[in-house]
Amino acid sequence: MGNTHQTTILALQSELPSTAAAGAPDWVHLLPTTSGLVQTNDRRGPYNVTDAEKIIAASFAGTDKLVIDENHATDLAAPKGLPAPARGWITEMQAREDGIWGRVEWTGTGRALLEDRAFSGLSPVVGLPAPGSREIVAIRRASLVNQPNLLGLTALNQQENETMTFQETLAKLLGLASDASEDDITKALKALKPGESTALQSQMGEIGVALGCVQGAAAADILAAAKGAGADEGKDAQIVALQSSISALEGTVAVLSETVTTAQAATQKTASELVIDQAIREMRVGVQPSRDEYIAMHQENPERTEKLIAGLPKLDATATTILPPDTKDGVVSLQAEEANVATLLGLSPEEFQGEGEASK
Repeated sequence: MGNTHQTTILALQSELPSTAAAGAPDWVHLLPTTSGLVQTNDRRGPYNVTDAEKIIAASFAGTDKLVIDENHATDLAAPKGLPAPARGWITEMQAREDGIWGRVEWTGTGRALLEDRAFSGLSPVVGLPAPGSREIVAIRRASLVNQPNLLGLTALNQQENETMTFQETLAKLLGLASDASEDDITKALKALKPGESTALQSQMGEIGVALGCVQGAAAADILAAAKGAGADEGKDAQIVALQSSISALEGTVAVLSETVTTAQAATQKTASELVIDQAIREMRVGVQPSRDEYIAMHQENPERTEKLIAGLPKLDATATTILPPDTKDGVVSLQAEEANVATLLGLSPEEFQGEGEASK
């Protein structure tokens, strides 16, 4: 199983709380993987982890402990002169099979907050090598929060005996309410786009066979089998496998969507380049020196840009305008070439124009 798939499994498992003692844990989950992608709730991710040991070493470079505050107060409140008290200190990190964990020395207030279940999650502040990069190189600090951005982290306080059924999880992945019926889920599955539907049905078919369904069983039959398998502990892993497969598919669809968007943008730019280059061949005034700007304008608003270009005068082979020059006080002005000739002859524009009229 690849690292990306492993990450999606961890992300999904984090949504299915397991039993854990209440209170302040000695170890907290800081990153959900030691090698691979880290998915996020916002568009800043996914982040990438390549070397957990290097991350740990860089995190403690120059310090022996990292602060845990509330709601990122160190980054948001402290710069404004507001309080940002520590609720705990990370004094050690370990790379484990399911990611990087940190040992915490809680302050009295921090321990009390967790025992009171005031916060359910932890959000690490990660270090990146450069703006725009998604490679995690260090963990700077962490915050007690209720809506962590990173997926796949173990919750600080997990309710005992609380589980999410397979049907509820699948409904959530399909964007339906948690109490959606099997009919609603089946309709949502059928409404998936061709590529999504094929991949999902393939994954479901494999797990359906493992659950005792016939090859090619309908989605509703697989759902029913999975629901009935809830009491069979031996099939829990199969259900989790299906859940993780669906989660992985979501990530794949997101990547494909981004790829399509990029391709569309490239196609639009090519179309814009054709229009602008045609205007340059027509020797529209000012287009060639500002080619890139006109291309960008055309990508943003093709109709407006083409209308603007159509109003620009054309140049002939001598780089003078083909359109007749504007009149001034009822008298036709000289073109650039005529003005140069008049200067060489020592004539004023009026005298040159008179010579021209006399020669006709």
